[in-house]
Amino acid sequence: MAGDPSRVIVNQVPGTFTPQVQTNHKDFPEIRGEGGSAKESAQLLVNHLCQALDTALTDWRRSSIEGAIEDAKAFVEQN
Repeated sequence: MAGDPSRVIVNQVPGTFTPQVQTNHKDFPEIRGEGGSAKESAQLLVNHLCQALDTALTDWRRSSIEGAIEDAKAFVEQN
């Protein structure tokens, strides 16, 4: 399945001394990655989404998270 990188949201974190970028997936706004660049924070987002698979109790939830992982990986490859 090909991911959709447009489903990853990128935001600048205000009030920091070093540039910080935060990414999250449209379907999982509570799971975020933070880093110095959009690519770095999206890689961390992939890691956090993979960790969320451990708590996916249903096939539907697992499938949703796996789709979000594919989207985030496509975003990383695009950047």
